[in-house]
Amino acid sequence: MDETTRKDIADLNRRFLYLARQLASDEQSNLLAGMPRLAIELIKSMTLDELDALAEDMIAPCFTFKFDDATFRALVERKTTRRAYMTNILVAQSQV
Repeated sequence: MDETTRKDIADLNRRFLYLARQLASDEQSNLLAGMPRLAIELIKSMTLDELDALAEDMIAPCFTFKFDDATFRALVERKTTRRAYMTNILVAQSQV
């Protein structure tokens, strides 16, 4: 893996971890559906320096794409109702 790709992955991981920490701290962890509860609690308790170090040490993205092909295609095609559609998907995922 080249250095640019490694840095891009670390940056994405850092941003994801910061967002996860913020959502967990704001009691909006329902937006983190599918993420293990222990991981949410650990991230919530970590300092920004600890999250930075973790992001730098990961050699692959620490998040996954949550949508199957049909769901993503529908999301792309629903330009005017995209936000409502996404809300319904998140609600459905959080109830599983």
